[in-house]
Amino acid sequence: MTFRTLGLVFLIFSCAALAQGRKPAVEDFVGIDVEESRVAPQGSESLYNLEQDISRIEAGRKAAPAAPAKVTGSADPGMSVKTIMLALALGLGLPLSVWFMIMSNVKKKASLESASNIELLEKYRKEREKKSEEQVRKVS
Repeated sequence: MTFRTLGLVFLIFSCAALAQGRKPAVEDFVGIDVEESRVAPQGSESLYNLEQDISRIEAGRKAAPAAPAKVTGSADPGMSVKTIMLALALGLGLPLSVWFMIMSNVKKKASLESASNIELLEKYRKEREKKSEEQVRKVS
C-alpha cells in the first residue's frame, strides 16, 4: 500500500513539474514591431594594411621556429580510466558492502531469535505433556 502511494505521489509531482514549463509556442504582442538596421557609422572604422601584417607574420615564423608540442601518455587531460574505475568501485562498492554487512547481521539475529523460539516451544511442549500425564494419573 505504501509503495502504491509513493508511486502515485511521484507520478503527480513529475507531471506537475512538467506542466509548469509549458507556454504557448508563439508569444502574443501588441503594437507594431519595427526592425532597426544596425550599421556602423561611417568614418569610425579602423583601417588595416594587410600586406604589412602578412609580412610581419612571415618574418616571425622564419625567425623563431616553434618547438613541437610534447604529447603525454593519455590523450585526455581530464580523468584517466583508472580514476573513473576507482570512483565507480567506491561509489558502488561501499554502499553495497555496507548493505550486505547489515543484512548478514539481521540474518544472524533472526536465526538466534528463531532458535530461542524453538527452545521455548520445546519447553512448553514438555510442560504440557507433563500436565496431561498428571491429569491422566489423577483421573485413573
